[in-house]
Amino acid sequence: MSTNEADIAAINALYEKWILGLKNNDFELFISVWADDATRMEPNSPPITGIEQLRAHFLPFVEQNDIDSDVYGDFDVQVFGDWAFYRGNYTLDLTPTGGGPTTHMDGKWVDILKKQPDGTWMVYIDSVSDNKPPEVE
Repeated sequence: MSTNEADIAAINALYEKWILGLKNNDFELFISVWADDATRMEPNSPPITGIEQLRAHFLPFVEQNDIDSDVYGDFDVQVFGDWAFYRGNYTLDLTPTGGGPTTHMDGKWVDILKKQPDGTWMVYIDSVSDNKPPEVE
């Protein structure tokens, strides 16, 4: 396996870990994909920068919802030395843990990843946007 193929496999495994963390409401697994100096960019809000701000942002989201998430369609992973980008589409279903209507989301992401000194890949910049407005049932 070439270095590029190994890097792409490692990046794909990182995103599998991300989805698994969400589906299992395993916050530590979910947050483990982010670099310490990572930034999240969401629609209609300022950037969230640094692992502690990311923790504060995402913890209530994970604690207060049963989450089902998946990725679909075409993906693009490109590696350039110690940097990579990854784009794709996702679905996200959020059901409050105490009961209530489920919110269905369909969106896309573009991420920049950074190879760490130990050779692992981490999310450095995560940018998401909706493909359509969320639906509540």
